[in-house]
Amino acid sequence: MTQGFRKSMLFPITLMFAGVAAFFLFLFVTGHDPDEKPLTMIHWIIGGALIGPGFGYLIQWRRDRDRSKL
Repeated sequence: MTQGFRKSMLFPITLMFAGVAAFFLFLFVTGHDPDEKPLTMIHWIIGGALIGPGFGYLIQWRRDRDRSKL
């Protein structure tokens, strides 16, 4: 049985890696160096918004997989 890419576990992992890459790109573009000063609350919020959807899809994938075992 073949499943679509969005139903596979690779999709949420790809989203998480893309979110991390986008967050570091955001830090680079804004010129923020975490070694010079710590991340502010807005940086953490933006990072969570970029990385969070991958975790949401991972939870959804796990829930769907557990349902299919019943």
